[in-house]
Amino acid sequence: MKRFAMTALATCILAGISFAAALPAGASGRHHHETSLHALRRATAKYHHLGATLASGRVDLHLCMDHMGEHFADPTTFSDGVLDPRNPEAMVYEHARHGRLELVAVEWVSDVPGTVMGIPLHFNPDVSLWVLHAWIWKHNPDGLFQDMNPRVGNCP
Repeated sequence: MKRFAMTALATCILAGISFAAALPAGASGRHHHETSLHALRRATAKYHHLGATLASGRVDLHLCMDHMGEHFADPTTFSDGVLDPRNPEAMVYEHARHGRLELVAVEWVSDVPGTVMGIPLHFNPDVSLWVLHAWIWKHNPDGLFQDMNPRVGNCP
């Protein structure tokens, strides 16, 4: 519990949000948070296969960011007003060895402010959208919900 609290607090400080905002409304600590992340991993595991991502209607946005990766999303969902904690708008892939794309994170995207799992999206002026990443498939030493991950390399 102590390790979770320190990690969550550090994540919040780095993200510039309050600790209370890092947990879902009414959450009673670690168990609820882990349950939400476990459900998200279960729901997005199929997207390790790029074919499943494309079959879901997501397309390559040709938006690759160093220390983040390649984004696949359905841009029509950015304005649909739905932020589903188990069905993020974007899947984020790292350009890995041997030219493969490997799923490393998910991202919620909206053209208006919102929250997911009690965590507010933040405005990204580079794309003029509200976003929130979750590094559920590759550890991010800077924090689970940070935009950049130093363990992800540069774009080709």
